[in-house]
Amino acid sequence: MNKIVVMNGLKAIPTHITLKKGAQFRKIGFVAISGLIKSNFSFALKQDAIASAVQDEAIRDDWMENLKKQSSEITAYQSAMRSLSTSILPQFQTALLPLLRTLTGHLLVPSKSWYIYYEGTDEIRPHVDSEENDISVLTSVLGEVGPLHFYPDLKGQNQNQLDNYYQSEDWNPIGGIPLSYPYDGILINQGHKIPHHRVGKPISQRCAVAVMNYTIQ
Repeated sequence: MNKIVVMNGLKAIPTHITLKKGAQFRKIGFVAISGLIKSNFSFALKQDAIASAVQDEAIRDDWMENLKKQSSEITAYQSAMRSLSTSILPQFQTALLPLLRTLTGHLLVPSKSWYIYYEGTDEIRPHVDSEENDISVLTSVLGEVGPLHFYPDLKGQNQNQLDNYYQSEDWNPIGGIPLSYPYDGILINQGHKIPHHRVGKPISQRCAVAVMNYTIQ
């Protein structure tokens, strides 16, 4: 049933748009695709994110324990909570494979998928993702978070270098290249190579973002 919900909830992206976005992705390592997700599927993702937030705490604790091994991510997302999907997110991740193959030029294998929840602020400190995540796909599913700022000019810097930059007088919180989450689409990036952050703004209600990671086969 979940697979049917997912497949019926996605729109076909015109070939010329896919090719244009693919060229952009290969050039700079990040791109947004709008016009992909139907409103009924957006609602289903929202409901899944809400349900996942109240699932067994032991699952979330186990996930956070594993996350602690990835110091850059736990530092960057220190004010956020993560939860595994209770329903449709893994099917969504698989359904995106044909589009992602065209965009990236790679055969991809789905790895992890989860929701990240924000309360009070949606800030993310500058960081790079885990090296095992070749491609990351994001979509906003609950509330509205601010754009991610990507820094292709900082490509190759490690987390210590990024932390030093963040704490220096040269740090510009609105620098980089901002990319907003399309309300009906996805944001694709090579977050393990290209540093990124979110400026952060006060939020009055919980927001959630779906994260789907892939490895190159």
